[in-house]
Amino acid sequence: EHHKFALPANPLVYLVGLMALLTMISEGAVLDWAALYLQQELGADLAIAGLAYAAFSGVMAIMRFFGDGVRNRFGAVATLRGSAVVAAAGMLIAGLSPSPWLAIAAFALCGFGIANMVPIIFSAGGNQEGMSSGTGMSVVTTMGYSGILVAPSAIGFVAEHSSFGPIFVAMSGLLIVVLLRAGLAQRA
Repeated sequence: EHHKFALPANPLVYLVGLMALLTMISEGAVLDWAALYLQQELGADLAIAGLAYAAFSGVMAIMRFFGDGVRNRFGAVATLRGSAVVAAAGMLIAGLSPSPWLAIAAFALCGFGIANMVPIIFSAGGNQEGMSSGTGMSVVTTMGYSGILVAPSAIGFVAEHSSFGPIFVAMSGLLIVVLLRAGLAQRA
């Protein structure tokens, strides 16, 4: 028997996917552009500039280990809200930073926040009503990872015509959108 391809009818899965997209655009911005931002705009030398990526990734990796415990204690929605506030604050401080060291600390704070956002959002995608977990997850992960694929070149293009500081400030705005929609993660 042949199954016809059909997109899920539940609109909530696409809103959860949008949350994944916005979060992963922000993550991709730091991974791909933070070091260049520190070097070109904040005057850091190459060794110092690389610490932005290292601080973000290192703190994010450590926090992923604690993610389940935090989520089990406070719940998915509260954890997502708190994480989004921390990530947005880190991104905002990084974008407005006058110094490389403050920016590095701010990117670490951002990594602390973003670390558990994606796992919670993916979990919410896999637990949507009226669809298999595989279907929900595939929609949300595809939307999310498209942010990591498409955003870096778009951000680079914009940065060529302006600067990275305002871009990181704008990324904090994307994370605030996720904060405002965090209730969608109640099924995570």
